[in-house]
Amino acid sequence: MLSLSELRIVPELRLHDGRVIGSIADAISLLREHESRPGIDNRDEVLHRLERAETDQERHAAVQAFVAWAKQLEMLVAPPEEVGQRP
Repeated sequence: MLSLSELRIVPELRLHDGRVIGSIADAISLLREHESRPGIDNRDEVLHRLERAETDQERHAAVQAFVAWAKQLEMLVAPPEEVGQRP
């Protein structure tokens, strides 16, 4: 089984603070840094989806939820139209 750092997000996501999110592990780390704001965003839900995804389909959906969350908070330099996830 692959580790979360080996589950790549393609294309990589570039953030305004200069960081690059290139794996599911990177996305989880970023989510953990942010304080949950009930009623404002769904950080906890996105985090749990990434942590619990077991199939390629679940991982892809979880990455899409992460991208939507990051877009909502205007974190992405240039939000991609479609982000895939590849091991």
